[in-house]
Amino acid sequence: MTLAVVLNAEPLSAAKSFTLKKDEVAKIMIKSEGQERLLTFRWTLYRDQQLVVHESFDRFVGQHVLNTGYTNQSFRKTLLPSKRTIRDIPYALVVFKKFDEASKSAQLDLFIIDKEKRIILDYLTK
Repeated sequence: MTLAVVLNAEPLSAAKSFTLKKDEVAKIMIKSEGQERLLTFRWTLYRDQQLVVHESFDRFVGQHVLNTGYTNQSFRKTLLPSKRTIRDIPYALVVFKKFDEASKSAQLDLFIIDKEKRIILDYLTK
């Protein structure tokens, strides 16, 4: 496995790991600047070492096919607009870590990158 180092990269914070079975939904309330918006994700299919993940944030939906390797392992959701520069945009990163064949469950990790600490999370599941 190769580790890349990015200059001026913000450390990942507010990490939480979810172990989800098929169609089990992870729900996270994103609170910021007087707003509350719901981020949800679930997986529906695991085949050929690829996981199909459905996500919804602020009533916008998406579908992603994720692998456990380096490429196409995660998806990113912008949580708020920037206040000063594009580097200040808070976002969520959901990473597919592994699939357990025995329990038929997938491990997905959530990271929040929020340089200005504008986001408060409320985990509604697990």
